[in-house]
Parts: sequence; C-alpha cells; structure tokens
Amino acid sequence: MSLGLVKIQSNITAFILAGGSSSRIGSNKALLEIGGKSLISRLIEIVHPIFDEVIISSNESELYEGTDKRIIKDIITGKGPLGGIHSALQFTKAEKNFFVSCDMPFISKDVIEFLCGYKSGKAILIPKADGRIQQLCGIYSKRIFLEVDTLLKESNQKDSQLKGSFYELLDRVDSEIIDVSGQDFYHIDLFFNINTPDDFDYAKNIIEKK
Repeated sequence: MSLGLVKIQSNITAFILAGGSSSRIGSNKALLEIGGKSLISRLIEIVHPIFDEVIISSNESELYEGTDKRIIKDIITGKGPLGGIHSALQFTKAEKNFFVSCDMPFISKDVIEFLCGYKSGKAILIPKADGRIQQLCGIYSKRIFLEVDTLLKESNQKDSQLKGSFYELLDRVDSEIIDVSGQDFYHIDLFFNINTPDDFDYAKNIIEKK
C-alpha cells in the first residue's frame, strides 16, 4: 500500500529514537556506517519524504547537529526507548506520532505508510510479524503521555532495574497490534535490529551487495 512519494503526513510527527552507546556494539549504533552512510542518515532519507516534521530523540545532541533535524533529550533518563517516547509525547504538538528505532536498517517507506494510513482509533498502533511485537516502529498518541509518565515514575520507586515495560504500557492503554506478515511489503528482515557486531555484519553484507 503506497500513498505516494510526497510528504503525505502533515498531521503526524516522526521521531527517530537514536538512543546512545551500545555495550554490545561498543559505540553509538546510529553512527554505524553501511554503504558510506550512517544508520541514522539512511533512516532520515526514508522518513523525510513522508513527514513534514522529523525529530531525533537522543541525549547526545551534539552528534546529530549536521542532520538539520531538531533534537530532543530525555526528561527522565536511563529508561531506554520508552524514555525517548515519553519526552517526545510531552514535546510534540501532534496528536499522532510515528516512532522508529535508528537500528532498523531494513525498515521501508511501505510499512511506514501502511501504519500511518491504517484506520484505528486506538492510542497505540504497532505491527507484529512472526509472533513478535515491534513496539519500536509504530504510532503513539500524545494523549497517553500521562500513562507513560506514571509508568516511568513507578519504575523509579521499585527496588529493581526495571526501566518501565512496553508490555505494561500496552496493558494500560487502548492498543491495536496489527499482524503485517501477510502484507506485500513484508519480508523476514523488515524489523531486524542491530544489537551485536554480528548483526551489523549481517545487515552490512546484505545492503552493500545490492
């Protein structure tokens, strides 16, 4: 399902979750290069034609000044991607917001357009495929900010390393999870994310051979 090559999503703000350094990779994943381009540059090239506004969520703003994109930092630090979503939902003026992790090198405009064009009244709209929920590629409503805020603050009060769970959030708010396995755009690596040096080598080999 393609909705065109022009910027079609004036009512949805896109946020790229850039995070920070990865202990298993040994460096910031967003800056890893494949085919002469960093992962975040490749992702910006995909989302920029679709959305009027693209914002980077990162606590290392100095690393992305050359992207010409606005950068926002976490309000509550140390909470992983959910902390980035929390800050974005407080910051955004849009009711609907698209989030995607920078370490998904095979994400396509087709799946993004599919999710943005999908008719749903739910506060969260995320895909799943092969039995796995892909919470770092989906639509989140601004109206759930208080639920996310409460969840993160509750996690601070617990005697554990809990960062606040996406699964807890899905239980607390009205969510829709769409199985996209049968869609024409789906392929097994669509939601593949880079967590280790082997993952990086895998993605690099595929992309650079194209």
